[in-house]
Amino acid sequence: MLLYWIRVLFISLEAAILLFAVMVWLVFSPELEAAASVLSLNDEFLKYMFVAPVAVGLWVANESRLLLQEDKDTIKILTGWSDYDLLKTHIWVGLLYAMLFVAISVVPWAAKSGVSNGTGLLLFVVAIIGQLIVAASVYAARIKVKEIIVHASAP
Repeated sequence: MLLYWIRVLFISLEAAILLFAVMVWLVFSPELEAAASVLSLNDEFLKYMFVAPVAVGLWVANESRLLLQEDKDTIKILTGWSDYDLLKTHIWVGLLYAMLFVAISVVPWAAKSGVSNGTGLLLFVVAIIGQLIVAASVYAARIKVKEIIVHASAP
């Protein structure tokens, strides 16, 4: 099971986004600085954009909880499902990535630079894209679990 955790953690779109971000930072750091210096965003817009990755992270946490603990009948069906442990692994890894992307999105504002430098801009864009990928994965899992419940409940 540990190998499956490692596989899910490192072979994912979320890990690819993080790797891509590191490569962009290493290769295109001067271009990022130039892009951030010409970027002129409204302060009010930036204040609300800062909240977006955090809000998506909270949505992911809530939906993940609902996936595993909706009601007693659903729990009974899911725990009897042979792939339930794999589902739990994906949910926990998704939560880990969601919290990681929340932390990444907070760094530019905690450093007081915001998106006014290249690194802050890259971190914020990566956090938004990463959170959207995690949210899409959780949403797809929610749909799949509903299908499993309906199929298991059918006579």
